[in-house]
Formats: sequence, C-alpha cells, structure tokens
Amino acid sequence: MGFDSRRVVRPVLSEGIETGDRVVLLQPASSSDRGEDAFQEVQNVLTQVVPDLDLETEHLPYTDFVETTLYCADLIQASEGDTIVILGGGARELLLPLTVATFTSGANIDTVLQVGDIDSSVRRLPRLNLRGEVSDAEATLLADLHDLDAVLSISEIADEFDKSKSTIARHINSLESEGFVHTRKDGRSKTVDITDSGRVFLKTRTSIPI
Repeated sequence: MGFDSRRVVRPVLSEGIETGDRVVLLQPASSSDRGEDAFQEVQNVLTQVVPDLDLETEHLPYTDFVETTLYCADLIQASEGDTIVILGGGARELLLPLTVATFTSGANIDTVLQVGDIDSSVRRLPRLNLRGEVSDAEATLLADLHDLDAVLSISEIADEFDKSKSTIARHINSLESEGFVHTRKDGRSKTVDITDSGRVFLKTRTSIPI
C-alpha cells in the first residue's frame, strides 16, 4: 500500500470481508509516518466492518528486486483458504515484484484485482500462467488451435490434424492442467477452447510464431 488508503479499502470491500478473514498489507521496510497513517486509516475503516479482523502489515525489502519477488512469493504460497491479491497503489519497488510473484504463483491464488491509476476502478484480472511447462508437440497443438480460432471437440481436432483421438486427448489434458485450454462437456463430446493464459504463452514463446 501507499499513502492513499482508499486504494486498499475499496477493493477489499468490493470482495467483502467477514470474521476469520486475514488482510495483509505490504509496505516498504523503511515505512514513513505517512505510510503508518495510511495503515491506521485502513484499520479504522475495515475494523468498523469486521471489529475482530485479522489485519497485519509486512515490511518488505525494496532495493533488491529478486529478493522482494521471492518474499512476495513466500507470502502468497503460505496463504490459506481463498487468496485474493490486489495490484494497485504503493511504490513500484513493491508493486512490480508482487506482480511477478502473482503471475508465477497462479495455483495459490483465487482472485487478482487491479486498482486503476486512471479512473481508480477495481478490475478483476485473469489468472495467467506464465510458467507453462508443455512439450513441443503440445505447444504446437496449442498454436494450431489458436490458428483455427474455433471451439472444437477432441474428435474434430483429431480429424483436423490427422492424429489419433487418444494422442489429442492426452495433449489436451496436459494443456488444461497448465490452464492453457478449457474443456467442457457438450453432450457426449468434450469441446476445447484456448484460454487467456494459452494466448499469452503462445505470444511469448519465440519458437512457435503466431
């Protein structure tokens, strides 16, 4: 958090808080009086809603980007229950490491919120997997699905690329486990659709042009 307590309070209240919830505020290790005042303002507002709210602050290092990123990742991975990360407000020395930790710890996070700098609106961001580990064959299939730009069943995909249904099903299962595709039942068939994570993965994978 920075000096504007509203950039913390608004997204927290937009998701709703209740007894048993834990709110962790991140501040630079050398927090100023203004930072402490902002923390008190957040505490005053949120404890009016939930008097016994578990509210705490973590003072993070900020001169070493890697160490700060690792610190943020540790906090995310140690969280329990539904985890919400709010990206907005505060110094860039903390915001950038928190952003990197957020999008490389997707399995530990349920919701990502962004507080806009332009209009201060609260937006829900997609949970992107930026560390995809798939084989070249699976990445090629993903690129082919992107080029087709259609929602197809596994059988239709197998026919389109002249592959066995079992091979396509195996690749799709792997891609879905990484969050790169989404499948859903459609009668007796299973249809496949590429996700935001899949599109970002392809765009940043230099060996698979799209």
